[in-house]
Amino acid sequence: MTNYAEEMMAAIRLGQMDQAQKAFQKSLAEDDDDLVYSLAEDLYAIGFVEESKQAYLHLLAKYPDEGDLKTALAELAIEENDLDLSQDYLAQIPKDSPAYLQALLVKADLYQSEGLSESAEHALEQASQLAPNEPVVTFALAEFYFTTGQYHQAIRGYRQLLLAGQRRIAKVDMAARIGTAYAAIGNVDNAIAYLEQIKPIDMTIDTKFQLAFLYVEKKADEDALPLFEDILAADPQYTSVYPLLGQLYERINDLDQAEKTYRLGLSYDQTNPVLYRQAGLLAFKLGQYDQAQADFNQALGLDDQDLATYSALADLYLARHNYDAVIETIGAAQELDLVDPRFSWDLARAYHAKEEEEKAEEQWQAAQVDYPADPDFWHDLADWYHEVGRRKEELTALEKAVDLNPDNFELADRLADLSLD
Repeated sequence: MTNYAEEMMAAIRLGQMDQAQKAFQKSLAEDDDDLVYSLAEDLYAIGFVEESKQAYLHLLAKYPDEGDLKTALAELAIEENDLDLSQDYLAQIPKDSPAYLQALLVKADLYQSEGLSESAEHALEQASQLAPNEPVVTFALAEFYFTTGQYHQAIRGYRQLLLAGQRRIAKVDMAARIGTAYAAIGNVDNAIAYLEQIKPIDMTIDTKFQLAFLYVEKKADEDALPLFEDILAADPQYTSVYPLLGQLYERINDLDQAEKTYRLGLSYDQTNPVLYRQAGLLAFKLGQYDQAQADFNQALGLDDQDLATYSALADLYLARHNYDAVIETIGAAQELDLVDPRFSWDLARAYHAKEEEEKAEEQWQAAQVDYPADPDFWHDLADWYHEVGRRKEELTALEKAVDLNPDNFELADRLADLSLD
């Protein structure tokens, strides 16, 4: 007997769509119902939603009380964003139906599609009460908690599955989920411990990135580096790697490799303001001021709300003695209601350089509020008091700087000399 369902799937694999449609119609007309049901499942799995729906409706016409068909059609309706139709199918499934458990899971999906998280959770809890040891139900509830940021509850569910020997469900690795959940709540050590349980061959590229990111946080650079390199070898356009890898190279003082990393990243992604900022900061560090300025301006062109870039650009203009540009840059940030304690300090130095001492003093006073325990700030302030001839205030600022950094013997000697005057 001809298996038209199998014939259709073979035609799809060969790209023979006309032949596939002919086989599909033959399957509905001549294949037994079990084959048609399996075909509907297979078609849904490969994204042939319309054909899958036709097959299920064909069967539902024969078996109008079959709950499994209604739950399948409800899932398809969610896929097509026809939420009312999905609700109608689910409402037809009574509590004593064998399909009611699956219907609750589909109902949870429906509620989540509508943004009704509490209703979704209630449906999943009902399912869990009906089948407390059913892995698919435990997984669905854990996934709900994971996607809604309730990570502690999610971890409990995933661990229950692991302890029951369920390592993977629906292509999801429980250890990976637990590791990601621990990372989300800031438990880096537990996150790493679970992610390291995954064999390298089984790691997705996203899991590798997650683990490498955690290694960076732990300053385990020697562990992070090969993972980042593996990711880029597999997909050089995975551009989230470049800012982190560049920073890692900077941390181990391989500035040449850091620079190459940032520039390579920008060759793949010219829309990443963070990458431009990181590249600019390194160029600034290397004394490549024109390049740094260009990078910072590119970053701000992409994101004019990036406070860190405004601060970096102001510092660059200070280094270039372009004091008007310092004032203009900080003013632009402040017009956007961006606030950085560093702004007052930078403005004080810029106004002093322009010999606008009243404005400088106003900014020095404002900065004192934000830097009460920064010896470098008090050192700068003491220098300003010295240059404007205010010895008493200079002495006070020096005392503060030395108190905060008693190991700075140069400052201590200066304080002693001033105290003798």
